[in-house]
Amino acid sequence: MPILIVLIALAVAGGLGFLAATGVQYALVLMVGTLVVGAMAFFSPKLSLVLLIFSMLLSPELGFGAITELRSIVVRYDDILLIIIFLSWFARAAIFKNKPFITSTPVQTPVLLYTVLCVLSTAVGVMRGDVSWKVSVFYVLKYVEYFLLFFMTVNIVESEDEVKGYMKYGFIVAVIVTFYAYYYYYASGPTARATAPFEAPIGNPADSEPASLGGYYLIVFGVLLALLSWASGSLVLLSLGALIFMFPAFLFTFSRASYIGISAMLPALFFMAKRRRLFMLGLASAGLMALALTPSVSDKVLDRITMTYQGTYATQAFQAGSAGSIKLEDSAASRIYSIKRVLFDKFPQHPVIGWGVTGVGLGDTQYALVIGELGILGVVLFIWMLYKLFYTAKMVFQAYDSAAIKALALGFMVSMVGLLFQSLGVNTFIVVRIMEPFWFIAAMLSALYIKKYQPPAEAQGKEVYGQATK
Repeated sequence: MPILIVLIALAVAGGLGFLAATGVQYALVLMVGTLVVGAMAFFSPKLSLVLLIFSMLLSPELGFGAITELRSIVVRYDDILLIIIFLSWFARAAIFKNKPFITSTPVQTPVLLYTVLCVLSTAVGVMRGDVSWKVSVFYVLKYVEYFLLFFMTVNIVESEDEVKGYMKYGFIVAVIVTFYAYYYYYASGPTARATAPFEAPIGNPADSEPASLGGYYLIVFGVLLALLSWASGSLVLLSLGALIFMFPAFLFTFSRASYIGISAMLPALFFMAKRRRLFMLGLASAGLMALALTPSVSDKVLDRITMTYQGTYATQAFQAGSAGSIKLEDSAASRIYSIKRVLFDKFPQHPVIGWGVTGVGLGDTQYALVIGELGILGVVLFIWMLYKLFYTAKMVFQAYDSAAIKALALGFMVSMVGLLFQSLGVNTFIVVRIMEPFWFIAAMLSALYIKKYQPPAEAQGKEVYGQATK
């Protein structure tokens, strides 16, 4: 049965990719696909989650044209799948009434408040005339989509065995993505950077989104490294082999922000795992040695890093206090300009709830985006939400004995550290191919938290927002 599920998911993902590539958009195909996915979600919600796992990274994009000079409407097949699955699951919940819409978890309060603030701040921005609703509505819906994925998954996942099964499917997806990343990198010319499937056409590296793949790998590496720390036997060998196989693809993204992220993850793992530290140090040393012995890779990585502050591309000068003047290349300098623009221009005008989603333009760092779009209140809720996610993972890590569950919880915590550092140069927490796996794992950990810590009445949904406690 598991093999059949994998084959079905791969067939669906491949079929959708073929339709997108060939431009076949028949109403009948879409209608039949909708009915099949809807029926699957209604009668087997757990199976529909498997389909979502494969679609997160293996889903093509549909372009619907530009709405401004800088922004276009892009819908991915997994957006459509998620909506269909959510509506079918919601209908099932309404009919059978065995579970509520929102199950009580440590995360749901800051998530709900953050969502409300996104809507409220954006609505105020539209009324002020600072935000175009035609632009902002798609980005607000994207935030809502992540949180719907979270709440739906929390309600569907019920056991450790299910979580382990979803981890296996996630591992299969990571292997497929890595094969594609190598193929894209070597098939797209000397200036190519590895990217995820369907991000850009083969041979057109200018349209790729390597930071998205880099952030996704931070999540995958977090779990693999945690497995190396806690697993035993063949699982250790499998994790080590996967890490060796995937790491060069990560390097080929040439995403400096992702490099910063993994540089922060390794000390975090060393501090939090408290197991096999010498092995981890030896593994890191072996990795650096292997990189040094492959100049065809290491030279490109070093060139990508050093071009940030020296060479012909470093033309933007900044004063760095006692350190004097430093020069940065345009991409790195844009991060500095973005933060300065938000802090000294945008933020003072609307400090409490910000300008609304998309109100400060295309920010180049997550932190500038949160401060500018949602103000002080948004920063507080963002920190609270991340703290609750970290707390949930920590409690699951302490409560379960299974090496796989411990690795998932520890890997999630370590990955959070990496993603927070990556956010210095990337809008990490709004990137689809990073956030969908992130919130899916967060939901599985929340489901495991409910199973261990909450009283039976809460676990069955008797204490839920919008319902009276019986």
